[in-house]
Amino acid sequence: MNLHSKREAGAVLVMALLIVAVVAGLSIKFAGDYQLGLTRAESRWHGTQARAYMLGMEDAALELLKEADQDPEVDYLGEGWDTEVPFEIDGGWLLARAVDASSLIDLNSLTGNNFGERPLTDPERYTEPQRRFIRLLQTFPDLPIQLEEACQIVEAIVDWTDPDDNESGFGGAESYYYQGLEMPYNAANGSFRSVDELRLVRYMTPELMTLLRPYITVLQSTTAPGGQQQGGQQQGGSSSTINVNTMPPHLLRTLNNKTVLAPLGELEAEQLAQAIPTDGFYPTVEEFKSSWETAIGNGELDISGLAVKTEFFWLYIQVDLVEQRRGMRSLIQRDGQNFKVVLRNDTY
Repeated sequence: MNLHSKREAGAVLVMALLIVAVVAGLSIKFAGDYQLGLTRAESRWHGTQARAYMLGMEDAALELLKEADQDPEVDYLGEGWDTEVPFEIDGGWLLARAVDASSLIDLNSLTGNNFGERPLTDPERYTEPQRRFIRLLQTFPDLPIQLEEACQIVEAIVDWTDPDDNESGFGGAESYYYQGLEMPYNAANGSFRSVDELRLVRYMTPELMTLLRPYITVLQSTTAPGGQQQGGQQQGGSSSTINVNTMPPHLLRTLNNKTVLAPLGELEAEQLAQAIPTDGFYPTVEEFKSSWETAIGNGELDISGLAVKTEFFWLYIQVDLVEQRRGMRSLIQRDGQNFKVVLRNDTY
Protein backbone atom coordinates (compact mmCIF):
# COMPACT_ATOMS: atom_id res chain seq x y z
CA MET A 1 0.00 0.00 0.00
CA ASN A 2 2.82 2.40 0.77
CA LEU A 3 4.42 1.69 -2.60
CA HIS A 4 1.09 2.24 -4.38
CA SER A 5 0.55 5.51 -2.52
CA LYS A 6 4.02 6.70 -3.43
CA ARG A 7 3.36 5.91 -7.11
CA GLU A 8 0.10 7.85 -7.01
CA ALA A 9 1.79 10.77 -5.30
CA GLY A 10 4.52 10.74 -7.95
CA ALA A 11 1.96 10.73 -10.77
CA VAL A 12 0.09 13.62 -9.17
CA LEU A 13 3.35 15.56 -8.85
CA VAL A 14 4.18 14.95 -12.51
CA MET A 15 0.68 16.04 -13.53
CA ALA A 16 1.00 19.16 -11.40
CA LEU A 17 4.33 20.01 -12.96
CA LEU A 18 2.87 19.49 -16.45
CA ILE A 19 -0.06 21.77 -15.63
CA VAL A 20 2.27 24.43 -14.26
CA ALA A 21 4.43 24.19 -17.38
CA VAL A 22 1.41 24.46 -19.71
CA VAL A 23 -0.01 27.42 -17.76
CA ALA A 24 3.39 29.15 -17.75
CA GLY A 25 3.77 28.58 -21.50
CA LEU A 26 0.27 29.91 -22.22
CA SER A 27 0.89 32.88 -19.96
CA ILE A 28 4.08 33.74 -21.81
CA LYS A 29 2.31 33.35 -25.17
CA PHE A 30 -0.66 35.46 -24.12
CA ALA A 31 1.65 38.10 -22.65
CA GLY A 32 3.67 38.17 -25.88
CA ASP A 33 0.55 38.41 -28.02
CA TYR A 34 -0.78 41.16 -25.82
CA GLN A 35 2.49 43.10 -26.02
CA LEU A 36 2.59 42.61 -29.80
CA GLY A 37 -0.96 43.85 -30.07
CA LEU A 38 -0.11 46.94 -28.04
CA THR A 39 2.95 47.58 -30.21
CA ARG A 40 0.91 47.23 -33.40
CA ALA A 41 -1.79 49.49 -32.07
CA GLU A 42 0.79 52.07 -31.03
CA SER A 43 2.44 51.84 -34.45
CA ARG A 44 -0.89 52.32 -36.22
CA TRP A 45 -1.71 55.24 -33.99
CA HIS A 46 1.63 56.95 -34.57
CA GLY A 47 1.38 56.13 -38.27
CA THR A 48 -2.03 57.82 -38.40
CA GLN A 49 -0.61 60.79 -36.54
CA ALA A 50 2.34 61.02 -38.93
CA ARG A 51 0.01 60.85 -41.92
CA ALA A 52 -2.13 63.64 -40.49
CA TYR A 53 0.96 65.78 -39.88
CA MET A 54 2.18 65.26 -43.47
CA LEU A 55 -1.19 66.09 -45.01
CA GLY A 56 -1.40 69.17 -42.81
CA MET A 57 2.09 70.20 -43.91
CA GLU A 58 1.04 69.69 -47.52
CA ASP A 59 -1.90 72.09 -47.06
CA ALA A 60 0.40 74.61 -45.40
CA ALA A 61 2.93 74.30 -48.23
CA LEU A 62 0.28 75.13 -50.81
CA GLU A 63 -0.40 78.38 -48.99
CA LEU A 64 3.32 79.09 -48.54
CA LEU A 65 3.93 78.57 -52.25
CA LYS A 66 1.12 80.98 -53.01
CA GLU A 67 2.56 83.60 -50.66
CA ALA A 68 6.10 83.18 -52.03
CA ASP A 69 4.90 83.44 -55.62
CA GLN A 70 5.33 87.20 -55.89
CA ASP A 71 5.62 87.09 -59.68
CA PRO A 72 3.80 84.12 -61.28
CA GLU A 73 5.61 84.75 -64.57
CA VAL A 74 9.09 84.12 -63.15
CA ASP A 75 10.46 81.53 -60.71
CA TYR A 76 14.03 81.33 -59.46
CA LEU A 77 16.07 79.96 -56.56
CA GLY A 78 16.05 82.25 -53.56
CA GLU A 79 12.51 83.41 -54.17
CA GLY A 80 11.45 81.81 -50.88
CA TRP A 81 9.66 78.63 -51.94
CA ASP A 82 12.91 76.61 -52.03
CA THR A 83 13.66 77.09 -48.31
CA GLU A 84 13.75 73.92 -46.19
CA VAL A 85 11.28 74.37 -43.33
CA PRO A 86 11.56 72.41 -40.03
CA PHE A 87 8.75 72.31 -37.46
CA GLU A 88 8.93 70.90 -33.96
CA ILE A 89 5.90 68.75 -33.13
CA ASP A 90 4.82 66.86 -30.03
CA GLY A 91 7.15 63.87 -29.92
CA GLY A 92 9.32 64.71 -32.92
CA TRP A 93 10.05 66.88 -35.93
CA LEU A 94 8.42 67.70 -39.25
CA LEU A 95 10.58 68.71 -42.21
CA ALA A 96 9.40 70.00 -45.60
CA ARG A 97 11.16 71.25 -48.72
CA ALA A 98 9.97 72.19 -52.19
CA VAL A 99 11.95 71.40 -55.33
CA ASP A 100 11.37 72.75 -58.82
CA ALA A 101 10.17 69.71 -60.76
CA SER A 102 10.38 71.73 -63.99
CA SER A 103 14.15 72.15 -63.67
CA LEU A 104 14.87 68.63 -65.00
CA ILE A 105 14.38 66.76 -68.27
CA ASP A 106 10.95 65.14 -68.42
CA LEU A 107 11.33 61.65 -69.88
CA ASN A 108 7.94 62.03 -71.54
CA SER A 109 9.29 64.99 -73.52
CA LEU A 110 11.52 62.57 -75.45
CA THR A 111 8.68 61.05 -77.45
CA GLY A 112 8.09 61.81 -81.11
CA ASN A 113 9.50 59.99 -84.13
CA ASN A 114 10.85 62.23 -86.88
CA PHE A 115 13.63 59.82 -87.83
CA GLY A 116 12.61 59.21 -91.45
CA GLU A 117 15.55 58.30 -93.66
CA ARG A 118 18.00 60.72 -92.05
CA PRO A 119 21.38 59.38 -90.80
CA LEU A 120 21.65 58.35 -87.16
CA THR A 121 23.73 61.38 -86.12
CA ASP A 122 21.82 64.00 -88.12
CA PRO A 123 20.56 66.66 -85.65
CA GLU A 124 17.43 67.23 -87.75
CA ARG A 125 16.47 63.63 -87.06
CA TYR A 126 15.56 64.57 -83.46
CA THR A 127 13.37 67.02 -81.58
CA GLU A 128 15.11 69.59 -79.40
CA PRO A 129 14.29 67.71 -76.12
CA GLN A 130 15.80 64.59 -77.71
CA ARG A 131 18.91 66.53 -78.73
CA ARG A 132 19.33 67.77 -75.16
CA PHE A 133 19.07 64.24 -73.80
CA ILE A 134 21.62 63.00 -76.36
CA ARG A 135 23.99 65.74 -75.19
CA LEU A 136 23.37 64.85 -71.54
CA LEU A 137 24.31 61.23 -72.18
CA GLN A 138 27.72 62.38 -73.42
CA THR A 139 28.60 64.48 -70.35
CA PHE A 140 29.62 61.76 -67.87
CA PRO A 141 33.41 61.20 -67.78
CA ASP A 142 33.01 58.19 -65.48
CA LEU A 143 30.91 56.46 -68.14
CA PRO A 144 31.93 57.69 -71.61
CA ILE A 145 29.11 57.33 -74.14
CA GLN A 146 29.77 57.98 -77.81
CA LEU A 147 27.38 59.99 -79.97
CA GLU A 148 26.14 56.92 -81.86
CA GLU A 149 25.37 55.11 -78.60
CA ALA A 150 23.50 58.14 -77.24
CA CYS A 151 21.38 58.32 -80.37
CA GLN A 152 20.51 54.62 -80.10
CA ILE A 153 19.42 55.09 -76.49
CA VAL A 154 17.01 57.84 -77.56
CA GLU A 155 15.63 55.58 -80.30
CA ALA A 156 14.99 52.86 -77.72
CA ILE A 157 13.19 55.38 -75.48
CA VAL A 158 11.01 56.49 -78.39
CA ASP A 159 10.06 52.87 -79.12
CA TRP A 160 9.29 52.28 -75.44
CA THR A 161 6.70 55.05 -75.44
CA ASP A 162 5.23 54.96 -78.95
CA PRO A 163 1.94 53.04 -79.43
CA ASP A 164 3.14 50.65 -82.13
CA ASP A 165 5.43 47.61 -82.22
CA ASN A 166 7.57 48.78 -85.12
CA GLU A 167 11.23 49.19 -84.24
CA SER A 168 12.62 52.65 -84.97
CA GLY A 169 15.87 53.48 -86.65
CA PHE A 170 19.08 51.70 -85.77
CA GLY A 171 18.74 51.14 -82.03
CA GLY A 172 15.02 50.86 -81.38
CA ALA A 173 13.48 48.02 -79.42
CA GLU A 174 9.90 46.84 -79.14
CA SER A 175 8.21 43.97 -77.30
CA TYR A 176 9.80 41.44 -79.68
CA TYR A 177 13.23 42.38 -78.28
CA TYR A 178 12.17 42.47 -74.64
CA GLN A 179 10.37 39.12 -74.92
CA GLY A 180 13.69 37.55 -75.88
CA LEU A 181 15.38 38.54 -72.62
CA GLU A 182 16.04 36.08 -69.79
CA MET A 183 13.17 37.66 -67.85
CA PRO A 184 10.77 38.71 -70.65
CA TYR A 185 8.37 41.65 -70.56
CA ASN A 186 6.58 43.93 -73.01
CA ALA A 187 7.37 47.48 -74.03
CA ALA A 188 5.12 50.01 -72.28
CA ASN A 189 3.87 51.57 -75.54
CA GLY A 190 2.78 54.55 -73.47
CA SER A 191 4.06 57.39 -71.30
CA PHE A 192 6.60 56.82 -68.55
CA ARG A 193 4.91 56.43 -65.17
CA SER A 194 8.09 56.85 -63.09
CA VAL A 195 11.79 57.50 -63.46
CA ASP A 196 12.57 53.92 -62.39
CA GLU A 197 10.73 52.64 -65.47
CA LEU A 198 13.66 53.86 -67.56
CA ARG A 199 15.69 50.94 -66.15
CA LEU A 200 13.64 48.59 -68.34
CA VAL A 201 14.58 50.31 -71.61
CA ARG A 202 17.22 48.77 -73.85
CA TYR A 203 20.82 49.91 -73.25
CA MET A 204 20.05 51.14 -69.73
CA THR A 205 22.49 49.98 -67.06
CA PRO A 206 22.52 50.56 -63.28
CA GLU A 207 25.60 52.77 -63.68
CA LEU A 208 23.94 54.96 -66.30
CA MET A 209 20.72 55.20 -64.27
CA THR A 210 22.72 56.43 -61.26
CA LEU A 211 24.29 59.18 -63.35
CA LEU A 212 21.04 60.22 -65.03
CA ARG A 213 18.75 60.17 -61.99
CA PRO A 214 19.63 63.69 -60.67
CA TYR A 215 18.71 65.23 -64.04
CA ILE A 216 15.51 63.47 -65.12
CA THR A 217 11.91 63.39 -63.95
CA VAL A 218 8.47 62.22 -65.07
CA LEU A 219 5.68 64.80 -65.15
CA GLN A 220 3.36 64.61 -68.12
CA SER A 221 1.67 61.25 -67.51
CA THR A 222 0.56 62.47 -64.09
CA THR A 223 -1.62 65.17 -65.63
CA ALA A 224 -2.96 63.45 -68.75
CA PRO A 225 -6.46 61.98 -68.24
CA GLY A 226 -6.32 58.27 -67.47
CA GLY A 227 -2.57 58.26 -67.94
CA GLN A 228 -2.97 58.60 -71.70
CA GLN A 229 -0.55 60.63 -73.77
CA GLN A 230 -1.70 64.13 -74.46
CA GLY A 231 -2.62 65.15 -77.98
CA GLY A 232 0.28 65.70 -80.32
CA GLN A 233 2.83 63.96 -78.13
CA GLN A 234 3.86 61.42 -80.71
CA GLN A 235 4.55 64.14 -83.25
CA GLY A 236 6.43 66.66 -81.19
CA GLY A 237 6.89 65.39 -77.64
CA SER A 238 5.61 66.59 -74.31
CA SER A 239 4.59 70.18 -73.65
CA SER A 240 6.53 70.24 -70.35
CA THR A 241 9.22 72.91 -70.07
CA ILE A 242 12.58 73.38 -68.30
CA ASN A 243 13.05 76.46 -66.14
CA VAL A 244 16.42 77.99 -67.07
CA ASN A 245 16.49 79.87 -63.75
CA THR A 246 16.47 76.69 -61.65
CA MET A 247 18.01 73.97 -63.82
CA PRO A 248 21.11 72.25 -62.38
CA PRO A 249 24.38 73.73 -63.70
CA HIS A 250 25.24 70.40 -65.30
CA LEU A 251 22.18 70.62 -67.56
CA LEU A 252 23.52 73.86 -69.04
CA ARG A 253 25.81 71.60 -71.08
CA THR A 254 22.75 70.26 -72.92
CA LEU A 255 21.97 73.72 -74.37
CA ASN A 256 23.93 73.92 -77.58
CA ASN A 257 23.46 75.03 -81.17
CA LYS A 258 20.44 73.23 -82.60
CA THR A 259 22.61 71.88 -85.42
CA VAL A 260 25.04 70.21 -82.97
CA LEU A 261 24.51 67.01 -80.98
CA ALA A 262 27.66 67.43 -78.90
CA PRO A 263 27.30 68.97 -75.42
CA LEU A 264 28.81 72.26 -74.36
CA GLY A 265 32.23 72.01 -72.81
CA GLU A 266 32.62 72.47 -69.06
CA LEU A 267 34.27 75.88 -69.51
CA GLU A 268 31.50 77.03 -71.83
CA ALA A 269 28.87 75.94 -69.31
CA GLU A 270 30.71 77.84 -66.57
CA GLN A 271 30.75 80.97 -68.74
CA LEU A 272 27.02 80.61 -69.30
CA ALA A 273 26.39 80.15 -65.57
CA GLN A 274 28.40 83.30 -64.79
CA ALA A 275 26.46 85.31 -67.37
CA ILE A 276 23.31 85.32 -65.23
CA PRO A 277 21.92 88.86 -64.62
CA THR A 278 22.93 90.66 -61.43
CA ASP A 279 19.46 90.26 -59.93
CA GLY A 280 19.91 86.48 -60.06
CA PHE A 281 17.42 85.37 -62.70
CA TYR A 282 16.32 85.74 -66.30
CA PRO A 283 12.98 87.55 -66.68
CA THR A 284 12.39 86.10 -70.17
CA VAL A 285 13.62 83.18 -72.25
CA GLU A 286 14.65 85.63 -74.97
CA GLU A 287 17.04 87.31 -72.52
CA PHE A 288 18.50 83.90 -71.67
CA LYS A 289 18.97 83.20 -75.37
CA SER A 290 20.75 86.53 -75.82
CA SER A 291 23.01 85.72 -72.87
CA TRP A 292 23.74 82.30 -74.34
CA GLU A 293 24.69 83.73 -77.71
CA THR A 294 26.99 86.26 -76.01
CA ALA A 295 28.68 83.69 -73.77
CA ILE A 296 28.86 80.81 -76.25
CA GLY A 297 28.79 82.46 -79.66
CA ASN A 298 28.05 79.18 -81.37
CA GLY A 299 25.19 79.82 -83.73
CA GLU A 300 21.51 79.79 -82.79
CA LEU A 301 19.96 78.30 -79.67
CA ASP A 302 16.64 76.49 -80.00
CA ILE A 303 14.63 77.75 -77.03
CA SER A 304 11.65 75.44 -77.54
CA GLY A 305 10.81 73.74 -74.26
CA LEU A 306 12.61 76.38 -72.20
CA ALA A 307 10.87 78.70 -69.74
CA VAL A 308 11.53 81.09 -66.85
CA LYS A 309 8.55 79.99 -64.77
CA THR A 310 7.71 76.69 -63.11
CA GLU A 311 4.56 74.67 -63.59
CA PHE A 312 5.37 71.76 -61.27
CA PHE A 313 6.97 71.50 -57.83
CA TRP A 314 7.93 68.39 -55.88
CA LEU A 315 7.16 68.71 -52.17
CA TYR A 316 9.16 66.37 -49.91
CA ILE A 317 7.86 65.92 -46.36
CA GLN A 318 9.49 63.89 -43.59
CA VAL A 319 8.14 63.34 -40.09
CA ASP A 320 10.04 61.83 -37.15
CA LEU A 321 7.50 60.83 -34.52
CA VAL A 322 8.55 58.85 -31.41
CA GLU A 323 10.37 55.89 -33.00
CA GLN A 324 8.87 56.23 -36.47
CA ARG A 325 10.06 58.01 -39.57
CA ARG A 326 7.59 58.53 -42.42
CA GLY A 327 7.97 60.38 -45.69
CA MET A 328 5.69 61.62 -48.45
CA ARG A 329 6.29 63.17 -51.86
CA SER A 330 3.66 65.34 -53.54
CA LEU A 331 3.64 66.74 -57.05
CA ILE A 332 2.16 70.23 -56.99
CA GLN A 333 0.97 71.99 -60.13
CA ARG A 334 0.50 75.71 -60.55
CA ASP A 335 -3.09 76.41 -61.55
CA GLY A 336 -3.24 80.08 -62.40
CA GLN A 337 -2.46 81.87 -59.15
CA ASN A 338 -3.26 78.79 -57.07
CA PHE A 339 -1.51 75.47 -56.48
CA LYS A 340 -2.98 71.98 -56.37
CA VAL A 341 -1.71 68.45 -55.63
CA VAL A 342 -1.88 66.16 -58.67
CA LEU A 343 0.15 63.21 -57.35
CA ARG A 344 1.06 61.87 -53.94
CA ASN A 345 3.07 58.85 -52.84
CA ASP A 346 4.80 57.62 -49.69
CA THR A 347 8.55 57.40 -49.31
CA TYR A 348 10.44 55.53 -46.60
